Order: sequence, then structure tokens, then C-alpha cells
Amino acid sequence: MDIRQKSAEIRQRLRRLRLRLGRLGAFAALLLGLAVLELFTGTLPAVQSTSELEAQLESLSQTTLSGKEIKRGEDSSPATQIAAFEHFFPPMAEINRVLGEINTAAEKEKLLLERGEYRLTEEGGLSLLRYQINLPVKGSQADIKRFVRNILHDIPSLSLDSISLQRQNVGEASIDAQIRVSVFLQGER
Repeated sequence: MDIRQKSAEIRQRLRRLRLRLGRLGAFAALLLGLAVLELFTGTLPAVQSTSELEAQLESLSQTTLSGKEIKRGEDSSPATQIAAFEHFFPPMAEINRVLGEINTAAEKEKLLLERGEYRLTEEGGLSLLRYQINLPVKGSQADIKRFVRNILHDIPSLSLDSISLQRQNVGEASIDAQIRVSVFLQGER
């Protein structure tokens, strides 16, 4: 049996089925087909995504803050809680390691880090220091996004203060970015 005969036979069977079902049956079959389509394109992927997110949430809830937990509870005084909070941040002596991580992340994304500006300030009310860094960066938008995402993920004491993107010409692939970050460090008490 060739393909033409097979397709003609399938068409004939579908016509007979349509005649037997009538308009209401055909409408019900259409609704059933749409329900099956929704099941496989919407509901099952959503259930899978939900279970993946629940697994991620469970793994995040079991991890600690780099092995340093901030104590909470009735037995801890506010001064103890503040001291535990401040102890979470790296000491000032580790600033070179943090700057090295930033440079390594930039090299990994093949970004050109131009001459940056650095400023150290004290945070009022706490014994924390803020090391503000202005980084002029040149590269593709995707590389800059990955760089920022990686440093925020890898350096917990770093915060993104601002980012400014500028392209010199419309067709140019390279972007000039001004990235301002702050690294928080333990200060002297």
C-alpha cells in the first residue's frame, strides 16, 4: 500500500467518524485536543519548574552564610547581633583578594577593565568600611551582564550601586560601561 492510498483511507475514516459524531461530537473532540495540548505545553512544564524551584529553595535553606551564621533569638542582645552581623564581612586585610576576584571575573569574560577609581569610607553607626569601586569596562552586553552576575554571586560582601551602559555607534558590538560597586569590610572597633 503506497502513501496515497494510506492517506486516502485515513481521510475516509475521519469523514465517517465526523459523520457519526456530528457537530457536538466534533466540538467535544476539538476541546479534548486543546486540553491535551494545554497539558503538555503548559501544565506539565509548570509542575516540573515548580518542583525544581522547590528543590533549589530547599538547598538554599540548608546552606549557611559562608559558615558564619548571624545569631538571632531572645538570648542574644542587640549588641551581640550587631557584632555577629559585622563579623560576617571579610576583614580589611582581604581587600586585595576581593579585588583579585573582580579582576579574575573580568578576565574570564574577556572584558577590558580600564583604570578604576577607589574610595574607602566608614559606615556610620557600625564598624564597617565601604570600599567604593568605579570600574570603566569595555565589552559586549552579554559579557558585562555575566561579569556583574558572577561578582555579585561570588563576593557576598559586594553590592552593585549603579551601572551605566553606552554604545558609541549603533552598529558597534562593544559597549562602554561604568560599573559602581561597594565592598563592605570589617573595620576597627
